Amino acid sequence: MRNVMKYLGIMSVSLACAGPLFATSVQPFASVAVVQQSVATVKGQVVDEKGEPIIGANVIVEGTTNGMITDLDGNFSLQCPVGSTLKASYIGYLTRTVKVTGNMNALKIILKEDAETLEEVVVVGYGTMKKSDLTGSVTSVNAEEMMKRNPVNLGQGLQGAAAGVSVIRSSGSPDGGFNIRIRGVATVNGSSDPLYVVDGVQVGTSIDFLNPNDVESIEILKDASATAIYGTRGANGVIMITTKNGSKGKAQVNFSANYSLQFNNNKIDVADADLFAKAVRESCRNGSVMTNLAFGEEYIGKLNSIDWQDEMSRTALQQNYNLSASGGTEATQANLSVGYLNNEGVVIESYFKRLTARANITHKVKDFIHVGLNLNYTHAQHHFSGNMRSYAQAIPTMDYVENGVFYSMPIVLPDGSWGHYKQESDGDINKGADNLVAAAKTRTDQISKWDRLVASAFLQLDIAKGLTFKTIGSYNYFTKGYDGYTPYNPRTFGSKDRKDSYSINQNQNSEIALESFVNYDWSNAHHRVSAMAGFSISDTDGVWLNTSASDFPADNIRQISLTNDPSSKNTNGGRDLKTRYQSYFGRLTYSLNDRYILTATVRRDGSSNFGSGNRYGTFPSASLAWRLSEENFIKNLNLFSNLKIRAGWGQTGNAGSGTSLSVPQLSSLDCMYYVMAGGGMMNAAGIAQQKEIDTNLKWETNEQTNIGLDMAFMNNELSFSVDYFIRDSKDLLIYRQIRPSTGFTSVYTNAGHIRNKGFEVSAAWNKSFGDWNVGVRVNGSTLKNEAVEVGDPIFYKNNSYGTQDGDDWDNHSITQNGYAVGSYYGWKVAGIFQNQQEIDALNAQSPTGKYQDGDTAPGDFKYIDLNGDGQITDEDRTVIGNGFPTLSYGLNLTASYKNFDFSMNMYGVAGMDVYSYSAARLTSMYGPDGGYQNVLAEYVKNAWTLENPNGKYPRITKGDHNKNHRSSDAFIKKGDYLKISNIQFGYTFPKNLVKHAKMENARMFVSADNILTLSSYNKWGDPEVGSDRVLLTGFDGGRYPFPLSVSFGVSVQF
Repeated sequence: MRNVMKYLGIMSVSLACAGPLFATSVQPFASVAVVQQSVATVKGQVVDEKGEPIIGANVIVEGTTNGMITDLDGNFSLQCPVGSTLKASYIGYLTRTVKVTGNMNALKIILKEDAETLEEVVVVGYGTMKKSDLTGSVTSVNAEEMMKRNPVNLGQGLQGAAAGVSVIRSSGSPDGGFNIRIRGVATVNGSSDPLYVVDGVQVGTSIDFLNPNDVESIEILKDASATAIYGTRGANGVIMITTKNGSKGKAQVNFSANYSLQFNNNKIDVADADLFAKAVRESCRNGSVMTNLAFGEEYIGKLNSIDWQDEMSRTALQQNYNLSASGGTEATQANLSVGYLNNEGVVIESYFKRLTARANITHKVKDFIHVGLNLNYTHAQHHFSGNMRSYAQAIPTMDYVENGVFYSMPIVLPDGSWGHYKQESDGDINKGADNLVAAAKTRTDQISKWDRLVASAFLQLDIAKGLTFKTIGSYNYFTKGYDGYTPYNPRTFGSKDRKDSYSINQNQNSEIALESFVNYDWSNAHHRVSAMAGFSISDTDGVWLNTSASDFPADNIRQISLTNDPSSKNTNGGRDLKTRYQSYFGRLTYSLNDRYILTATVRRDGSSNFGSGNRYGTFPSASLAWRLSEENFIKNLNLFSNLKIRAGWGQTGNAGSGTSLSVPQLSSLDCMYYVMAGGGMMNAAGIAQQKEIDTNLKWETNEQTNIGLDMAFMNNELSFSVDYFIRDSKDLLIYRQIRPSTGFTSVYTNAGHIRNKGFEVSAAWNKSFGDWNVGVRVNGSTLKNEAVEVGDPIFYKNNSYGTQDGDDWDNHSITQNGYAVGSYYGWKVAGIFQNQQEIDALNAQSPTGKYQDGDTAPGDFKYIDLNGDGQITDEDRTVIGNGFPTLSYGLNLTASYKNFDFSMNMYGVAGMDVYSYSAARLTSMYGPDGGYQNVLAEYVKNAWTLENPNGKYPRITKGDHNKNHRSSDAFIKKGDYLKISNIQFGYTFPKNLVKHAKMENARMFVSADNILTLSSYNKWGDPEVGSDRVLLTGFDGGRYPFPLSVSFGVSVQF
């Protein structure tokens, strides 16, 4: 729209200069006699909010006809009475006034776009729509503001940007992804990630391949009335992304470079060597045996303390370069871009590298025929991630005593070889301990690589006035591989039985799709109609292969067949089940007098996941909007710039992942039987049903109701939006237990109902004060997630967090009626036993003579007997929390003064629980391999002892014979946090300066990311806990640290 206004301005200036009346330079419109008074000369420039000159703007002395239009550089010069008022105006912009106080030689008047005049157009499914016509819940994210967050991926740019959109970073690793959920979760077995649509092409639920610098606009479709047009794939919301296209005119070249220094400021305060030795001595007091005498009192102050978090961290450099070229003729336009990202990572030996290339080309074959090609290729590779909690828990010294001699062991020995822990029998105190630096430095051949290609081509025919046909063909290809060799040096690693190993993993997935649709638009003075109908078909396929072996003759061998131990070879592979979709869809929008708007959509999806009787599902939606601000009785109030009420209802579907569980499957089966006469076992081959199946398996149905209100005041300087939604997911695809007499234990069927409901509020304020421009954007949302009906409780256990010497973490989460999906599951703690009398009293009341299922002693946790049977058993477990925040919010502040600009972003959550496996491990001396591990410094200082009976933590033991570290509410931590995620200062160089370097624009900035986290959880790690598994929401097992980043960047345009 700015370009259109620019060309109109050039035309107006040209016309003004062309006629005989204006045979000389641009003159004032007229001159009139005025009362004799002091006259000032005012020279200045009219620009837009980006600092671009506005050509042909009217500048006039208010109340007179003394004025002129700006020239090609937006400049003007007028003689004005002192005390008069200058008024600057231009079509599509809000009028500005300036008081004349005297001579002004460099006045800059900034005009702000008038949102009512420049009708904003947003991208919706299979088309575009004026924002004023929206009847559903759609949020636009300003791509220009997003880029001021300095994001390296889209998730980083969307954090805290939109109400109802939860964006949680799953890890701080250089390749760390994000978990994005829109309005909660709607399934227990499938994905809750939204669908991404890039330039009209459905690219799935992953957007890591897209370079944020290529993004032109983002729209987030949240309610079913907006997403139903995508049917089965729109169940979790839709994020519409439009990338940058070419434009007519001379070519423009843009280049940007960004350099960041990253620091690990997310370290856990664990015990140093002396404090750890104190903890060892206390554990021995409670029954352990000290096998490393270096932890005795006689060596206090002599131990070489190693801070493994420091040793495993480094100051890392991140480099990000982007180059693009855009331009075109009347017939052909193109935008080409390439980007390169290299992030070293703050953990030693970790890195992530990404190369992106994109080409968008459009061509007008005839006035009514348009074709286009979009190509996006990404290659990425990363090495080594790591878990900072596990580094923190490494024993903080490698010193040991052997045969009465004290050995101080550094990380690197004087001869250059690696230092190591004491290596003895399986009973060794350091069993399984590694020199972490040595392990990282010698495991350099563990690289993951992936490639992504998204290619699409379109043909558009303008058949008649208002009638267009468009067809889009696309190919989406993804391949990921891992090539990893792990060497073994018995002087470096703690386990003597470990051997070198080599593994190769390869996955390939592809999707071919074709979508064709017709759009028709018609209008007259009172009515507007827009209709769309289309057809879609897609086919997905995938193959995978995993192979590994161990014990090779030499380190440089990378061939599985050459292993010394053929029994270690393990190979698996196969082809994923093909999934096919066939769909028909349509949308009708009707507007009466631009006040009353109706939108209706329908989509009929067919999926190969289901049997012939339920293969197709129909998903309708309908929504209404009433633009009250267009009613005279509202206009007369002179209060609202915009006032609109919205209401909508709709359904979407979910087909789950590729499955054949609706079709009976047979497999070969050997039956062994004993023949009495022959006196031996006989084998008979046969065919049997493989699994119990439900032939009536059908779609999950996601039904959503939304009511919204949009308001704006003061010429749209202040705006509000409020939504209330109820999202019901029914006929969930889950496994249900069945009678064993059937020959099976479970069946995959439709059974269950999940509900998400909440409020969403967003507000924005933008104001200009002379050379100052200030903006504030704030959003917040509430969410309540509930399993309304799921039948038998659904338990979930992550095998990565299992039982360790009594640490019972079986069934981490439970989904049952009346509670949130994936609620935390465990025992409740009533405090700490202070003396043996308390224990004896409870034991006396137990039918087994033992109240707790462990070797209980004073200083141990006291668990609550919930079922009242007098003893602690599995039946006393219950729901102890959930990982869904009650409130999520975001705040964005922007300001500019002349050529300087500033932005700050914050986001956070409240009312969230974190199920902290990290807290359990950081208060347990017992390591994964049976040896000791380091613990939180606060735990050693504030654990229960006879001398400290008020300690907040249970007694220190090496083993956990009372199961003090089993899954319980002792490890449910408050996960509320507020993060200052980004602050940026920028400066745009004056155009008259950069033009000498043949540049059109130049800007530099400095910024900082992940600046501050305010949370009571910080002692255990970062409270921002993400997981791609719905049933592990809010579960913290330790992660790669979230680094503090300080950046400097430049961008230039030629």
